[in-house]
Order: sequence, then structure tokens, then C-alpha cells
Amino acid sequence: MINLAGRDILNGWGKFVFTGLGLGLLIGVTLSMAGIYRGLVDDGRVLLSNGGADLWVVQRDTLGPYAEPSNVRDDAYRALLGVKGVVEAGNVTYLTMQIEHQGADVRVMLVGFQPGRPGEPAYLIAGRPITRSHYEAIADIKSGFRLGEGIRIRRHEYTVVGLTRRMVSSGGDPMVFVPLRDAQEVQFLKDNDALLNERARIAANPAFNRPAVPGLLEAVQASQANSRTVNVVMLRLAPHADEAIVAGEIRRWKHLEA
Repeated sequence: MINLAGRDILNGWGKFVFTGLGLGLLIGVTLSMAGIYRGLVDDGRVLLSNGGADLWVVQRDTLGPYAEPSNVRDDAYRALLGVKGVVEAGNVTYLTMQIEHQGADVRVMLVGFQPGRPGEPAYLIAGRPITRSHYEAIADIKSGFRLGEGIRIRRHEYTVVGLTRRMVSSGGDPMVFVPLRDAQEVQFLKDNDALLNERARIAANPAFNRPAVPGLLEAVQASQANSRTVNVVMLRLAPHADEAIVAGEIRRWKHLEA
């Protein structure tokens, strides 16, 4: 049988070669598709497991913060810590933006987090964690930023103090982690001209500019200069806690989605 197969190949070696090439391409494409799919699934899991949270709490009736916008007051974590089974809570913001770097624009996802709480990078490959409350950043190595390099985000200059790997958004954009207050300012605070226009509108509103209530106008105007919003609150639960029960309690009593 082997001799017969050898003679058949010699008589039709062209067909044999092309058939082998076709089968090889078919197997290669199949393996490539499986690898790409597994890579996409793994990237999605990295994104979700980045902060080490058991539950994500977002705005009620939304699927945020990736599927749709989500805005939650940044003091909501205090109430969430009172839910039985919750041991840690951390505020996090997400914003996809472009940062200028070496004459070109780099598309990144800016992540604001509270150091030591859920939401911070899972690990570093170089540098150190963020220790200051302002103007330090941790960048994914895919962004091209180098350790110790200064990058400008909106109005301020940030120093890259740490590097991480495989921290990317669902769209493949590398993540840049900064302190929460800085990220809130970048995402939610209006620019100076918009603030001046807003203050003028508030001053022209009789409801806020009452002669009989001194200090009301100044208090309302000051509230416009501060951002108290985040996109998600990440929770870590006690080992014995049931995630479904805790999520149900949050939906019922805190009027948020978990």
C-alpha cells in the first residue's frame, strides 16, 4: 500500500503539493481564528479583573461604564461600605482621550483611581506605585511612554512613575492611571471660559442671587468648580459573602446597579 501511494504521488505530484498547501492554509487559518478569539476574550477578562473587584456599582438602569455612560456621586462608597458583606470600596473613572507624545497623538484610556483601593493596576513591571495625590501616572507599556517621562494631560504635566503591561481598554487602547482627583478634573471639570460663562448665568438667575440670603450665590458658584462624580464604584466582598445577595441589596436600598 505504501508503494502504491508513493507511485500515485509521483504520477500526480502537482496535485499532491497543492492539496498539501490547501490543507496547511486551512489548518493555519483555523488556528489563527482560535488564537485571535482567545486573545480577545483574555483582553476582556484583563480589563474586568484589573481592579480585583467582586462587584461593579454603576448608575441605576445602565450597563456602564463601558457599554454606556455611568455617573455616580463619589460619596456613594460610604453608603456601600455599610452593606453587609462589603469590605472595600474604591471610586474609579474612565475616559478615552488622546495625549500628545513626541509630536503625535496617542489614544489612551485615562483611569482615575484611589491608591490602595479597588481599581488600581494589578501589578507593575517597572517603577513604583503612585504615592502623591496629584500629577503622577502609571502607564501601560504599549502607550510608548517611558519611566520618568513627563506627559501633558489637559492643563497639567504628569510624571510617569510606573509601567504596567496588558492593561488595555475593550478597544485595545493602553491605559494610563492617575490619581482620582486629577482624573475627575480632566473628565468633568469645565474649562475656565465655560466656568466664567456659567457663573454669569448663575448670577443672572434671581433664584440664586437673593439679597436676603448672603453667601448663596458664592456657594452655588463654588459648587460649579468642583467635580463630585465618578463612573463606577468597585467593591471587594468578604470571603463568605454571596455576590447575588449583596448586589440585590444594593439595587433595592441604594438605588444603584450592581
